[in-house]
Amino acid sequence: MWAKNNPAKFWTPGSTLRIAFLNGTQEFKDATIAAASNWLPHINLKFDFVEGEVGDIRILSQEGTFSSRIGTDALLHPDEPTMTLWPHPGLPRYFAANVMHEFGHMLGAEHEQTNPTADIPWDKPAIYAQFGITADPEEDDSQASVTRKRLHDWYFDRGNPDESIYSEYDPKSIMHYRISQSWTIGDFQLFINLDLSEKDKIFMANAYPCPASE
Repeated sequence: MWAKNNPAKFWTPGSTLRIAFLNGTQEFKDATIAAASNWLPHINLKFDFVEGEVGDIRILSQEGTFSSRIGTDALLHPDEPTMTLWPHPGLPRYFAANVMHEFGHMLGAEHEQTNPTADIPWDKPAIYAQFGITADPEEDDSQASVTRKRLHDWYFDRGNPDESIYSEYDPKSIMHYRISQSWTIGDFQLFINLDLSEKDKIFMANAYPCPASE
């Protein structure tokens, strides 16, 4: 697991985060709370789930999208949703995994495939071709340029180790995207991770430590 080395991005250990549901069914809310709570035994934070528009974190139920602001960036735009979750009532484990992933972002974590120590054998030409762009950025139109930047931000460009807090690359991290075999050279693929890994738990326990016992 890894995060950018910016203490201001992390919440204050020992604090209670007010997490507001902007909409959604009760089933959606219950499933979100259950999944997000998997983080709680490993961090010195509390979650206070509420209804309405006032919260440190504001969750929008919306089909087609999973997203979250990173850490305390959630405080920058108090009138907007800070996390979007796509309900999947028929796929509870898939939904729970995505909730844990987005709450990982909310706690400050970045995508694991861009860990500074990751060494994934990407087949970039194959990936570019799948997304309808060439290997040459000079051939990009405006849409291709956006697509290329997104691919590099989400997959190819690893974090700078001098500007990051990180543990060893963890293919089992909840923060890792699924990686198709067709996207890599050789024998490398990853399926969606459904649970917090041990390294996830340790990283966040260090980020949000409990007070030392006297």
